[in-house]
Amino acid sequence: MERPNVELIRDLYEARARGDLEAVRPVLAEDVLWHEPKVNSEHTGDLRGADAVLGMIREARKLTDGTFELRLTGAVEHGEQVVALVDWSSTRRGKALEGKEIGVYRVRGGEVVEVWFHPDNLQHDEEFWTS
Repeated sequence: MERPNVELIRDLYEARARGDLEAVRPVLAEDVLWHEPKVNSEHTGDLRGADAVLGMIREARKLTDGTFELRLTGAVEHGEQVVALVDWSSTRRGKALEGKEIGVYRVRGGEVVEVWFHPDNLQHDEEFWTS
């Protein structure tokens, strides 16, 4: 019997918190669709494929000197859908920013096949990530 989808998403956030991309990769479908709100940064927007997502995670860590943190504060599962409530924080170029977002995951066969992120303040995200 497959484990609940909500556990898979919890494991994803725990692996990201540890910086363990080897544990993130098997959670992602090879052709995963990952929709980050597009801000003025190379690592945001619509991504396709596990390699693109892992590259985005690496780039965010690089741009923030490893300070980018995600904290799963709640999650609810309904069939293939998992809604994740997330707090995040980061520092970039001496400027700290915190925010909240909702991630809507679609999980099939024990893998994330698609996710959409909805931040609480896209303007602050834009200002933070703009080079």
